[in-house]
Amino acid sequence: MAGRKLTFKREVVLDKAMALFWEKGYPATGLTELLECMGIKRQSLYNTFGNKHGLFLEAIAHYSSTIVKN
Repeated sequence: MAGRKLTFKREVVLDKAMALFWEKGYPATGLTELLECMGIKRQSLYNTFGNKHGLFLEAIAHYSSTIVKN
């Protein structure tokens, strides 16, 4: 069975998560706050990024590839 198609743009939610992590720091950023900021559901976060730490790692990679261009 194929998974459901994403109903959000990955880059957009990564931008939002990146900004929130930057503003508050990883430890002070709650999962509920992230979900509200990104406009996605909990299950979408788990299906797409695994967990908060996985999202954080992807946000760092996204920052590196879009902001800190080598």
